[in-house]
Amino acid sequence: MSKGRIILAVIVVALTGFATVQGLRPKPPPPVEVTTSVAKKGTVTRVVTAAGHMQARETVKVSSNVTGDLLSLSVKEGDKVRRGQVLGQIDKRLEESQVAQFRGTVASARAAITQIEAAIVQDRRDLERVKKLVDERLASASDLEKAQTTLQVDQGRLDAQRELVKQGQGQLEQALYNLSRATLTAPIDGTILELQHKVGERIRGSDFSEDVVMLMGGLSDMEVKAEVGEHEVVGIHVGDEAAVDIDAIPDKQFRGHVVAVGKNAQIKNAGTDAEVTTFFVRVGLDTPPDGGLPGMSSAVSISTATHDNVIMVPIQAVTSREAKKKEQKAAPREGVMTATAATASNAPSAPGISDPPTKASTGKPKPVKVVFVVDKDGAAQMREVHTGIASRTDVEILDGLTEGETIVDGPYRTLARELQDGQKVKPAKPGEKGSDKSGPQGGRS
Repeated sequence: MSKGRIILAVIVVALTGFATVQGLRPKPPPPVEVTTSVAKKGTVTRVVTAAGHMQARETVKVSSNVTGDLLSLSVKEGDKVRRGQVLGQIDKRLEESQVAQFRGTVASARAAITQIEAAIVQDRRDLERVKKLVDERLASASDLEKAQTTLQVDQGRLDAQRELVKQGQGQLEQALYNLSRATLTAPIDGTILELQHKVGERIRGSDFSEDVVMLMGGLSDMEVKAEVGEHEVVGIHVGDEAAVDIDAIPDKQFRGHVVAVGKNAQIKNAGTDAEVTTFFVRVGLDTPPDGGLPGMSSAVSISTATHDNVIMVPIQAVTSREAKKKEQKAAPREGVMTATAATASNAPSAPGISDPPTKASTGKPKPVKVVFVVDKDGAAQMREVHTGIASRTDVEILDGLTEGETIVDGPYRTLARELQDGQKVKPAKPGEKGSDKSGPQGGRS
């Protein structure tokens, strides 16, 4: 065998061995296909959404304390009325007779006053004559005392009769007031929302139970009464801006402001695992919708906080993972306390920095919020972040990211479960979608 053939055989064997070794080496996993976005600065507005129903901001029950038959109604449901306008008439014959009776009582009492006043004038004349007769010794002292007593008695009768006139006037005013309540009038400018009695029915007026004849409200001022969960209501304040969507008017959105935040909790399924606590929030519409009626289903989106010029990322880019394990330092010898250990329990936490992950009773570290940053080598590096407020699409990053860094924002399943720290990724080309974009589309940080 020639020397050249030997060299060629050695080269072939070497190449074969090298190929075999390369084939036996474990191959790295292929890059994971992901979608990415860039951390940027912008404005984040936290929005609280809730469902509710429209209602008139001012609703009034029209009723009367007068008992009687409803003789007439001059309005129907949907009619617009002005304050003071006559709405209906209750039978008022009983009240009219009481007014006539008390008017006669007052007139009689006043006539009696005239008679007593005339008697007092005569008593004073008689008293003057008796005094002269006593001075001339033609009358006794007892005659003088009798004349003085008669004057005093008539003056007392006059004072008592004047009080009777006042009493009669008070009764007459009450009767006139009851008579006026037999005529139903509009207490406000508004619209008749509901008639609860028909002509001919008996109205049972009482100071203890209200018999409502009709319900009216001012449709020029409309609002939405929505139920908000206890965790969201704490961030809502009177005056917060809101957007209102009305199911019956789908092509238009209305602006409004929070006018009241309820303080009385609405607790459903109390004492069970399904217990829910909500509070009523009223959102007034700046411009009432044409055709909007009380009871229409609505949804409100209340802007509770706005942060400008902050670093933000898509809300689905933030996920929860276990914190990275730190290097274990050598344990101190028994009986020796390090400075860090001695002061750890008393040292206050730095503002804006969360406490180190604690371990639960099971020994597992507490999950932390993280994002995956794509480095220049195409690897996804897990990085812990602290978040601020969140909108429906974006979340504020307080620390852990800088503007311009590329982060992984999907697919959801890959980001939440499968992607590992340091794993190679392959960003999808513009216009491509990840295979799994399901997952939360909004939330609260």
